[in-house]
Amino acid sequence: MKKFLIADDHFIVRSGIKLILKEDFINATVDECSDGSGVWEMMEKELYDLVIMDIHMPETDSVNLLKNIFSMHPAQKILIFTMSDEEIYAKKYLQLGVKGFINKDTDATEIRKAIDLVLNNKRYLSSNLQNILTKEAIEGKTSNPFDLLSSRELEVVTHLVAGKNISEIATMLSVHTSTIGTHKARILHKLGVSNIVELINLIRTFNVVQQS
Repeated sequence: MKKFLIADDHFIVRSGIKLILKEDFINATVDECSDGSGVWEMMEKELYDLVIMDIHMPETDSVNLLKNIFSMHPAQKILIFTMSDEEIYAKKYLQLGVKGFINKDTDATEIRKAIDLVLNNKRYLSSNLQNILTKEAIEGKTSNPFDLLSSRELEVVTHLVAGKNISEIATMLSVHTSTIGTHKARILHKLGVSNIVELINLIRTFNVVQQS
């Protein structure tokens, strides 16, 4: 009998994924939680065939959470299910050890495909991401300016563009404000922008280029 964990702060999202799982795995056990603390508490008690989780939940340090999970369960299968742009975030999270990265706008058929591949210990990459990686392999270089950032810096980017200030981000990630300030300075420097408005515009421009 399969055992799944769904981690997302939106009830409707958890319900939708649970419905898909229950249709495909009738006798499966499906646990739910709404933040990173809940994920950790569940995983200390249970072993799961698959964890389906968002990387941006309230009060969640997704980078350290994933590192801790893989430290405790190196073979854990994790599928990221998120609204975050795969063009910007997917490669970093795949490098952390997750098996797949899928957008919440994806239809049920593709979600089922992703779940099936990851359960069978294979990676799930959308056709869009496959095209991007193939192009980069052929050209021998990345077209993604956000590849210059570390996983932690990408996480900080998400909170910055969401309007969070340095103190709020520091509280969310349980670090000192000076640490977030340093991350912010490095992010702006690496991406060649001067402020958050320019950072947001860069993200928008990059997405338009990738989709054209």
